[in-house]
Amino acid sequence: MSQPTLYEILSLSPHSDHLTPALIKQAYRRALLTHHPDKSTQHHHQHSQQKQSKNTQSKPLYTIDQISLAYTTLSSPSLRTQYDTSLRTQRSSNLTTSRSHTGHSGAAAAVEQDFQTGIDTIDLDDMVFVESSPEQGKNGENRKDTWYCSCRCGNERGFALTEEDLEENADLGEVLVQCADCTIWLRVCYVVAEDEEGERR
Repeated sequence: MSQPTLYEILSLSPHSDHLTPALIKQAYRRALLTHHPDKSTQHHHQHSQQKQSKNTQSKPLYTIDQISLAYTTLSSPSLRTQYDTSLRTQRSSNLTTSRSHTGHSGAAAAVEQDFQTGIDTIDLDDMVFVESSPEQGKNGENRKDTWYCSCRCGNERGFALTEEDLEENADLGEVLVQCADCTIWLRVCYVVAEDEEGERR
């Protein structure tokens, strides 16, 4: 079985010149909900199960790590350029060594191995919570509570999340954030609490 490319994992075309950050993020969210329906809320649960049952036999299932790696690589212009270059090099090598035992699977695996971007996973409770100060609400500015976490690169506040980030990804129950100073990514998992009326808080 051949090793999928990062584009195949997110069901994106490697030849498209219009892969905006928004489209890549949308593809990432769609891949998570397709291959891991437990990531969806109750509102989407039944639809996801029906969709998965129809596609299980025709489409491979990718792990969360594979999907996260695809997103972190393709959403970074520099990493995507490097990945595209490596992909072209490996495919070109395959054409000249098509009779070798390595084949497409080995080449794709080698490319993916070169792009094992560090992705740590933590719970939101493990991050430092900093409540917004009253001064932040002055002059019409929105107050934002923030969560911070240190990075291995030495930045004590390398990873930062706001309430908006959590609300935007509430249906997934996780959010990916990149360090402000390096290429390390962090997967933050959390549970959205609901009050008695079913509203998120």
